[in-house]
Amino acid sequence: MAINLDAGQELSPARGRDFCRGCSGKNLFSALDLGELPLANELQKTPNEHVEKFPLHLRICKECGLGQVADVVTPERIFVDYRYLSSTSSTFLRHSKELVDNLVQNGEVNPSEWVLEIASNDGYLLKNFLSHGIPVLGIEPAKNVSEIARALGIEVISEFFSSGLATELHTKRGFPKIIIANNVMAHVPDLKDFLQGLAIMCGPSTQIIVENPTLLGILDKMQFDTIYHEHYSYLSATSVNFLCQTVGLSLNKVEKLEVHGGSNRYWIGSINSQAKKNSSVESSLMTERDRKLFDQKTWVNYSQSVNKTLDALQEWLDDCSKKAKRVYGYGAAAKASTLINAIKLKPNQIIAIADVSEEKQSRLMPPFGIRIISPNDLVKDSPTDILVFPWNIEEEIFLELRKILSDDVKLWSAIPVLHELTFR
Repeated sequence: MAINLDAGQELSPARGRDFCRGCSGKNLFSALDLGELPLANELQKTPNEHVEKFPLHLRICKECGLGQVADVVTPERIFVDYRYLSSTSSTFLRHSKELVDNLVQNGEVNPSEWVLEIASNDGYLLKNFLSHGIPVLGIEPAKNVSEIARALGIEVISEFFSSGLATELHTKRGFPKIIIANNVMAHVPDLKDFLQGLAIMCGPSTQIIVENPTLLGILDKMQFDTIYHEHYSYLSATSVNFLCQTVGLSLNKVEKLEVHGGSNRYWIGSINSQAKKNSSVESSLMTERDRKLFDQKTWVNYSQSVNKTLDALQEWLDDCSKKAKRVYGYGAAAKASTLINAIKLKPNQIIAIADVSEEKQSRLMPPFGIRIISPNDLVKDSPTDILVFPWNIEEEIFLELRKILSDDVKLWSAIPVLHELTFR
């Protein structure tokens, strides 16, 4: 039975649990059950604010290769008041600029054409097209974030992308030359409708560029902390290839990236275009088969390894408490929420979490209403140890913290296993 947890989109808790959100198949197996956790980016405003928790259970479809969690929370609840800003990471800004510069320099798009970005956030990427005189349009449902992009001169539609919106856009504007959908396909409960929307907007010469961390990365690099409720889906080359074909699209190339701790960039076009499949597609499919990515036994072993990692982190925090160490966190990211809520964290084991985003500062992270502070406050608070949560940019963070903190302050990461950071 469908439920509605908010005034927005109707949900089906069976989707991602009993049947696949991608292919609707019913051959799902349990990969990792993290129990009941709060929403990763729903930060408290007051210490006494009630914190709801929801099941967080990764399952994998044997038919199409899609990883997924049940959609028990509406996108409206998660994304309308969204705290994540892409521009807070200099690493991600460089990565985005390089993509745009390469597209322009290679003649993939010019000022007579236009670019559509789905989940355009604060304009971190689209602003680079403007400097080349190329028209752009962003789709960004988070109103607080889309206002930042508008201030840069970027046209933004504050809605969720869907097949219905795609039909309206195509009628009014025609086909874009480039569609960029980076780190958004994971955030869509109705993935079939999203893909149908892409197909509607994809003309004979349109290129769709999709970037996302991979299910293989979760497995091989212990990136289980990237599992949270707003990530409804966990992509593989196998699943993208399969699902594209169901809507008349073709996966033509898979590019391996270092960003976000390892991602795939999928180059997708119309199945009727003249574009040829690059050998990287079959190579990626073969790698996933060889790694037994869709074998339940592989994930039984993985679940045991995750429990060992969580136990080791809790033991370290317990030991720090016994020794009266002042442990802080850095990066109030969704990764932090998954990690600290998956262990048996005790009050005051993490005193506060520093974050550069003013959108997050003064908020509180559950459990126990952990304060989110400015990085400059770390200097005044005199921590002995700092647990860095965004391992995907940990070198960037390490170098910034070493500028303001004594070398006596130890910096740590819990992924893939607990270790001290020593970039020298």
